[in-house]
Amino acid sequence: MNAWALFCVCVALGMVLTSMKLAAVESPMLAFKGKSVRLVGTVIDRPDVRPEAVFYKLELRTIAHNHEMKPTTGVLRVKIKGQGRVYHYGDLLEMTGLLGVPDPPGNPGAFDYRAWLNRQGIAATLTVQDAREVRYLGGGGNPVLRTAYGLRSALERIFDQTMTKTNAAVVKGILFGTRGEIPQEVQLAFNETGLVHILSVSGYHVGLVTVILLALLRFMRIPTRFTAWVAIPALIFYAIMTGLGPAVFRSTIMAVLLLLAHHLGRQQDWPTTLAAAAGMILVVNPLDLYDIGFQLSFAATWGLLYLTPVMTQLFPRLPRTFSLLIAVPLAAQLATLPLVVLYFNLVSLVSVLANLLTAYLVALIMLFSGISLPVGVIFLPLAGFINASTGLLTDLFLWLVQFCSALPGAARYIPAPPLWLVFLYYLLLVGVFELLRRPRWQDKLKHILGDAVVKGRSHRIGLGCLVFLLLTVAWLAWPINNRLELHFIDVGQGDSTLIVTPNQGTVLVDAGGWRDELLTGRGAGNQVVVPYLHRLGINHLDVLIITHPHADHAGGARAVIKSMPVDMVVVSPYGLQEEDQVDEGYEVLLNEIRQQGILLRAARSGDRLKIDSLVAMKFLSPAETYSGTRSDANNNSLVLLLNYQAERRCSPETLRQRQRRTCSKGIKSPEQKFLKYLTTAAGIFIPTSSSG
Repeated sequence: MNAWALFCVCVALGMVLTSMKLAAVESPMLAFKGKSVRLVGTVIDRPDVRPEAVFYKLELRTIAHNHEMKPTTGVLRVKIKGQGRVYHYGDLLEMTGLLGVPDPPGNPGAFDYRAWLNRQGIAATLTVQDAREVRYLGGGGNPVLRTAYGLRSALERIFDQTMTKTNAAVVKGILFGTRGEIPQEVQLAFNETGLVHILSVSGYHVGLVTVILLALLRFMRIPTRFTAWVAIPALIFYAIMTGLGPAVFRSTIMAVLLLLAHHLGRQQDWPTTLAAAAGMILVVNPLDLYDIGFQLSFAATWGLLYLTPVMTQLFPRLPRTFSLLIAVPLAAQLATLPLVVLYFNLVSLVSVLANLLTAYLVALIMLFSGISLPVGVIFLPLAGFINASTGLLTDLFLWLVQFCSALPGAARYIPAPPLWLVFLYYLLLVGVFELLRRPRWQDKLKHILGDAVVKGRSHRIGLGCLVFLLLTVAWLAWPINNRLELHFIDVGQGDSTLIVTPNQGTVLVDAGGWRDELLTGRGAGNQVVVPYLHRLGINHLDVLIITHPHADHAGGARAVIKSMPVDMVVVSPYGLQEEDQVDEGYEVLLNEIRQQGILLRAARSGDRLKIDSLVAMKFLSPAETYSGTRSDANNNSLVLLLNYQAERRCSPETLRQRQRRTCSKGIKSPEQKFLKYLTTAAGIFIPTSSSG
């Protein structure tokens, strides 16, 4: 069978397996969507513990609505709110909650929660409001998995008992990939420095564990012929403990195949090994092909194995250890850059520096924390002594991460590129490195580039020229916006509108907000609005306008001002005086604005705001501060008239009938009929009133 025939067979097999996997997601329980149900099921994965809730993956046995229990099948993602008992793999539970199916994303490019669940074989979600609604019925499950997960939980408790909360969370992330307890601001710093891979078990971790295992076996004088048969089960058990995500699965398969090849005296062929790992993962779950972790893991591994040997030659005068320290993170970044930009819109400009500063430190943290685990099982106080050193190393590590994250221009968010540009990037990247790999192509490159190259710098100058070509193509292909853009962001309950001018001025009118978001700082702001801005490549706001103090308009503003520089915040005059009745969280927001040194202004009717040479705003209301009305906060909302050259857009926020008549210039018609009077160059935006 030739290569093309084999490729066609694999594609056909993949399509069949994908159809079967998608069909398996469907479940009879979907008939109870939107209803309160009582069900019985078994926990089939490790719990995901978060500060506000615990998430479980539950395989159903029975389900009941209106007291009639029926047998059923399917897998649920269960969210149990509050801090109650944490259950584990194999536990049989009975619970009552609201069954639901996530809606499709409301904004272009937003995270598709439903698709993410389906890739894991999950059909629906269940929300349990009170942990007391859950009843433990017994234990079960696969003995190997139960042992592995139970051991992991016991080992994680050693860190909880011997380290500070943040340090323990970070070390658990490094060793086992547990990220739910790591503070959001710390995770953001890891993202922006290109170090987030350290917090998810990947080839780096499996490789380091393999090296430690082999060194330990050599120290114990285990005969070489038995090394593979001892190391392979240990690696597989570690992979099971970490949850067997795509990156762990891939790196474990490759490590096992390489150990077997060494044991059998066979040549180690990394392309075949990488392809075999991908094939095995996709046979188990073909939907992993669309998983971001799967794509990033294989892209990074390809970069390390294909690009690194060539890149080390770019630094001939450096010792090999230092050239590898530079080449390895740079190769991984080059290989994953288009995917990171495509999915996260993020380019980390300090990734190489951050990896260079922390590489040995992470290895030391893994070594010390790993030693503390068997010691802690025997004698916990001694593990505490060891983890005192681990804690110091972790503090230094976190300081370096924050230092790199705080560097000017450490990370930039850019718009997602089109898919054809991603493919072009990889074609050019392979072309560049093929030129640098082969002597005859290097000779041609020298001939083309001239005498400067012949004098011993062919690799660096050739690479620089071709990378410049790549960047030029990307720049020319990038769409240039010369229009006024209005983005109405779907934040659920509430409003948020983004204005982008032809000169790239940016104004955000409200930031949405969910329940208690003004107090917690978490909700629509960090989950919807900020990601939406980042997907557009917005790293800075000229003006943030908060039309009134209600949480569904102002709640997301806390996340916005923490995530990017804001030059000015414009608010309604209502809420600035002590006698004004506003939420405590709104006062927290105003204090944070002042503490960050952001210019804070209250606007009234007649005030004007010039955004740039083409766009300006006029405030139509409030003319005075109203009090004693049915809703003072709503009736003191800011009303904006947006002027763009000769065009106008009137943007009232949460208005009562009097403000609506003012904005409509006397047209006596309902809101929807009024829209018919507008041309395509104008529009009125009237969100529903805040409930207060």
